[in-house]
Amino acid sequence: MKKIHIAIPFLLLFLTTSFGCKKFLDVNKDANAPTFVTENLMTSGILGTFSFEIAGGYPVRLSSLWTKHTAYATAGPHEGNYYLTENDVDNFWRYSSYTDVMSTSTELIKKAEANGNPSYAAIGRIILAWNMSYITDAFGSAPFSDAFQGADGNVKPKYDSQEDIYKQIQISLDQAIVDAGKGTGLKPGSDDFFYGGAMDKWSKLARTLKARFHMRLSNAPGYSAATQADLALAALDAGAITAADAPKMTYFSAANADNPWYQYAIDGKWSLTTKPSIFYLKLLQDSNDPRLPFQVAKVASGVNAGKYVGVTNDAPPLAIANYSPIAPFYSAQNANLNLLLYAEVPFLRAEAEFLKANKTVTAAVAAAYTEGIKASMRLYGIEVDVVANIMPETATYLTENALVVGTPSAIAYNQIMTQKYVANYLQFEAYNDFRRTGYPELPVNNEVYPPNGTLETEPELNFVPLRLPYPSSERSYNAANVPTDVPVNVAKAMSLPVWWDK
Repeated sequence: MKKIHIAIPFLLLFLTTSFGCKKFLDVNKDANAPTFVTENLMTSGILGTFSFEIAGGYPVRLSSLWTKHTAYATAGPHEGNYYLTENDVDNFWRYSSYTDVMSTSTELIKKAEANGNPSYAAIGRIILAWNMSYITDAFGSAPFSDAFQGADGNVKPKYDSQEDIYKQIQISLDQAIVDAGKGTGLKPGSDDFFYGGAMDKWSKLARTLKARFHMRLSNAPGYSAATQADLALAALDAGAITAADAPKMTYFSAANADNPWYQYAIDGKWSLTTKPSIFYLKLLQDSNDPRLPFQVAKVASGVNAGKYVGVTNDAPPLAIANYSPIAPFYSAQNANLNLLLYAEVPFLRAEAEFLKANKTVTAAVAAAYTEGIKASMRLYGIEVDVVANIMPETATYLTENALVVGTPSAIAYNQIMTQKYVANYLQFEAYNDFRRTGYPELPVNNEVYPPNGTLETEPELNFVPLRLPYPSSERSYNAANVPTDVPVNVAKAMSLPVWWDK
């Protein structure tokens, strides 16, 4: 019976994914792919696909290489040394995002509104907005207002500017908050894998995302950092997530129901060569960070048994088993996937207060920053609240990494964002923060293995890529609408910052 229960979410995912695809494909009816799907089945499919393919899928696997949380320990060229093709990004754009998650979310909103079920419409709006943020942050301009109209004959949607996309995202989240508070119609239950139908938690998530996206535009052309900071603080003050409200997806110790990082980096479904990078491991070790064993595991056997040993984006001198894997907290077969961490809330507040004070460390900045570090440690069960129970190394770490009033602006900004970077281990948001602020300072992926390693493949670029190239499917089928300012040449495209990063 247990296996049957485990399989149910993935059956629902299959059914709703099939529903989403029908909007794009002109095919005969298939008795195994129903054309009428209820809101609860659609919701399960949307959340399952979004979690596995987006929040725990390609964009975060790629960005983790570029933010140096991980490295790809094999001979290049590959994504770890900034080599990409238009085909590499196609599934993320075409299938996972547009055809599956966002198309089905759009249909869920329409169906829920027609049936008088605003709670389901709220979930659809939040996931649509959230997935769209991944697309625009990765690629820049993209179809949004003109998208998801294939059934009406519009198979070549125009692109919206990134600025307009972010305006639409905020509108969608505002409406989701209204819908979530109506309390009428059918209520989600077990089909809501994140919150079990607790719509107040969905509202908190929407406000947290609003704050994140307001801060995203803190350096955008024509936008005021102080104004964006005020908007972010207002969203947080209206009711952000708590640690108990942080969204996560549950996985199981069973084939086809297991954690995406386990599948990708541990059991060999893709590869065994994605490991914590030398750079990131050294960052944690040099500061005696108590979070180290929860993010990076010691080598289990071989010549490096019992040690922490990171990798570079090149073939290692020893067998791959002699290097540290991603720790089980993230990569166990039944590990939860954290889609957004509570620690981001105080770090958003710390940065917003910092920008509002003209990049000055105030008491409010320092307090929020400290809460961010503590929230990150609490995630792993590290005691930070009861003085008598705090381990000496944790107390030392908190003291040595304290942010104090009067800290010079550049040092303080780096400190805030570096701590947020550690808290957001294996999160796509670390890549957005790096591009937006320049912190932490990340060297290009050209390290060599100690003590006398050589570099077989130089990076394609001499800086961290600034965006993804548009996918091959868009170049082939919607070429007239692809922005002409983004070069076809992949390396040149990745050298062009997105609008909010200019």
